[in-house]
Amino acid sequence: MKAQYPVSRGAGAYSRSAQWKLSVPWVSFWFLVVFEFVLWHQESQILVNVLFWTLTIFISLNAAYLGFEAKVLAAFFKAQPKIGADISNPDWRMIEFTGWGGSEPMGYFLPAKGESKGLILYMHGYSSSIARAENRILHLRDQGFDVAGLDMRGHGRCDLGRDWTLLKVVADIEAFLDCIISEYQKAPIVHFYGHSLGGFLAMRLSSNKSGWWAKRLDSVILESPAASIPMLVKLRVGRFWRPGRYLIRRILRKEMMRIHPDLSLRFDEAKVPHIGVPNIPVLMLQSKVDDTLGRTHYNLVKKHLKGNISNEFHLISDLEHTTELDSNTRKELLEVWLKERSREDE
Repeated sequence: MKAQYPVSRGAGAYSRSAQWKLSVPWVSFWFLVVFEFVLWHQESQILVNVLFWTLTIFISLNAAYLGFEAKVLAAFFKAQPKIGADISNPDWRMIEFTGWGGSEPMGYFLPAKGESKGLILYMHGYSSSIARAENRILHLRDQGFDVAGLDMRGHGRCDLGRDWTLLKVVADIEAFLDCIISEYQKAPIVHFYGHSLGGFLAMRLSSNKSGWWAKRLDSVILESPAASIPMLVKLRVGRFWRPGRYLIRRILRKEMMRIHPDLSLRFDEAKVPHIGVPNIPVLMLQSKVDDTLGRTHYNLVKKHLKGNISNEFHLISDLEHTTELDSNTRKELLEVWLKERSREDE
């Protein structure tokens, strides 16, 4: 089956990207290069020599900036996934749909065994895929739920890594949900499960609901979630963040505005609570010793969600950040949560 680019719109950005935008650094660079060639053919006078070497310095500085800009853009706007195994369970169904900008990602649907209690939408993390999370997904199905998900752009089977942004991924998910409803005669109860960066997506979507699932979304499950893009950028840049933060933020902001002319969030706002705070029950399963994100993201989410008595927060000693390993404690807490939510939905 194939559905058209999203009917439901609420959490993403939807305007098409400008393919190329004239920038001051590039105009200055080529202007200075041309001027340098003109001076090269002048008679060797003191003033000409001074201008020549001054321009040489400016060209070198401009070239250094453009090289730095290229590295930043490659680091943050091009997905760099790990190569992993493909899905193995024969019950998976492939779902074709049209996502952001008319592109065609691939979705997956795994029906429950027997009567379904509802739909769980699984959102994987950065450098992961549906295949890498298959064991977690099979465990969710064992609880009596249909499970659906898609490979994030530039991950798994999806090779749409150019001009990569989370807002495109959000729009893809909205379009995918528009498509999934055709699997049902009656709209199911829905739960979101987000791991790592998928947790960030789950919070954004559940706080900006749209479409048929807006009134059917029952709970959000967050496993070691990311909660702040600025924190992730600082973590990735490392010791170069302090000296380079002004330029890095400027480059990121300019590129995001090129890709998304209808951008609604600034760099400093791409975090909880600005991306949204779910107003439905949330189960948070956090690795106690998270060697990828640490505990700062967990603390930020808990700070803004602890006011809802329906929410649960668990620091789990035997849970690691990666989906390649699992935790019995995580499974037990998840099973209890889903059983209780299913009882309330009856």
